[in-house]
Amino acid sequence: MKQMDRRKFLLGTGGSMMALPWLEMHAEEPSTRKLKEPSLRFASFYSPMGFVRDHFFPGEDSDDFLSMPTLRPLQSVADKVTLITGLYRVNVRGIDVHNQCSSCYLSSANPYGELKSPYPMDRTLDHLIADKVSHRTPIRSLELNCNTFKDLRESIYLDNISWYGPEHVATSMKDPRKVYRRLFRTGKSEKDITDLILEDAANFERTLGRHDKDKMDEYFTSVREVEKQIEKLTKHYAMYERADMKEPDEVPMTRGEYIRMMGKLLVLAFQGDLTHVATFMLAPERWGTPQRFHELNFTKSHHGLTHSQGRDDVKRALVQVDRFYVELFAEVLEQLDAIQEGEGTLLDHSMITLGSGLGDGKDHTMDELPIIVAGSANGKIKTGRVLNCSEKTPLANLWLSQAQLMGTGMQKFADSTGPLKGLLA
Repeated sequence: MKQMDRRKFLLGTGGSMMALPWLEMHAEEPSTRKLKEPSLRFASFYSPMGFVRDHFFPGEDSDDFLSMPTLRPLQSVADKVTLITGLYRVNVRGIDVHNQCSSCYLSSANPYGELKSPYPMDRTLDHLIADKVSHRTPIRSLELNCNTFKDLRESIYLDNISWYGPEHVATSMKDPRKVYRRLFRTGKSEKDITDLILEDAANFERTLGRHDKDKMDEYFTSVREVEKQIEKLTKHYAMYERADMKEPDEVPMTRGEYIRMMGKLLVLAFQGDLTHVATFMLAPERWGTPQRFHELNFTKSHHGLTHSQGRDDVKRALVQVDRFYVELFAEVLEQLDAIQEGEGTLLDHSMITLGSGLGDGKDHTMDELPIIVAGSANGKIKTGRVLNCSEKTPLANLWLSQAQLMGTGMQKFADSTGPLKGLLA
């Protein structure tokens, strides 16, 4: 079978940024007819202000972390996730704890060294990885943020985990319509992108095997579904955008629907090989304005809840918020795991982390950070377990290991003491 140049196909679609899902015809080694290993994807999800510990971490002698109330939504992918305990970050005293929690979460700055900004921040892990792997994809990296607030009275540090360097933020995308256009629009044609793809695809589709044809149909169907939702959203804004409506009610989606849409766009970006690097903020770090959680039937300040969790009713509400974000994270993992790619699934060929820059939102501690890693990184990470690290193991050790798995060749990261022991299979 004649091999198709992936880049030529990309350029053939009217100059669009649309790529194809991983197909067997692209993966065969001509000499052996064996499948190449699919490229590894990296994503870091951020949930603000920690998690309620006694609903997140199991007892010291228990490995049954998926029985914990907050983590039960992950049971459908139980054998593909790992809970890591014992990780911590240095809390640099004298500067705002929440600002450094989010802005320095993925930072490469040594907190003991000379700082180039008010916080121990530098070029973040996602961009250090993208520096090495972005040649593989049309989009260098994707920065997604599910903060719908427009009352931007809070610090920029609270709303970003991705930075090109000290004080140089990688502006995140918050509007799913803009994310979609970046992924799938040509910019010159009003014709929807799937029609453009199908026109060029018609010339070679006859040579595809049944399996590849099914994957093409699956991918185009997924894109169509998002297009329909985007069209509905666009019509709403055309009608209501002139009205001065307060967030979050001005968007025609509930909080859960909004995050699900952004998650689906991330899945499509990975499935279509549009990018292999992404960050995803489920919500901003400390934010004064209360947020409406439609699915939970209340409007609360997440930050305010963390400081009053001594009250039973407040703690119950906070646990609901924690579980809500884990449920949405689990849905992304389930979508990735439902997509077959080579001898595994897209989740198997990914490394998706959910974590927070705070271990405890009430006491502002940065030890015992809540960290979940999903996906085996092409079989290299041992999953379906609890990895108990020594007390005060630097979070940077995990980031160093992930950077190495992504092929950066990095030997040192921030205040790391080496790759994370026990992570690999």
